[in-house]
Amino acid sequence: MKKIGLYLGTFNPIHHGHITLANYFANNTDLDEVWVVLTPQNPFKKKYNLIEDDYRLEMANNTFNHLKNIKVSDIEFKLNKPNYTIDTINRLSEDFPNKQFTLLIGEDNLANFHYWKDYSKILELVEVFVYPRNTTINVDNELINNKKIKILDAPKIAISSEEIRKKMKEGVDIKGYLPKVVYEYIIEKRLFN
Repeated sequence: MKKIGLYLGTFNPIHHGHITLANYFANNTDLDEVWVVLTPQNPFKKKYNLIEDDYRLEMANNTFNHLKNIKVSDIEFKLNKPNYTIDTINRLSEDFPNKQFTLLIGEDNLANFHYWKDYSKILELVEVFVYPRNTTINVDNELINNKKIKILDAPKIAISSEEIRKKMKEGVDIKGYLPKVVYEYIIEKRLFN
């Protein structure tokens, strides 16, 4: 049975940190593949400058599909809104019964994991790999000690999509944070204006 890591996010926009983490998951864990799952509006975040799904999907395909053992999924675009991670896991488990899924989340999400819809059911169904973020968090010991949760020694990424959007708004050159294909696409389509 193939083990698939689900790397969920809005990827708004995709930056070098996303690629670094996807490659880390694919090459430094027991995962056979990493699926980059583009998400619509996060139910826990207030609305922000989220560009259209089709644009994000095209940038993701252009960025990730040539990388070994990394694929892009738009499954969450096809599910009812608001969509929750448990819904995605249930749907993927139905569609791909011969695959074992692992959820990939940042430690900032682990701190709020007990607020997620059906979080205990998520832990029954999948393992959760947690990567470090540039934040200080308090995590419930029950979650830290859960055998289904594994803390990874992945690289800490110093930039976020939110910070990149802020820099763009301020007129700061963001070219160095983004893959060339993403930067050129943003300029061509006049995104985030």
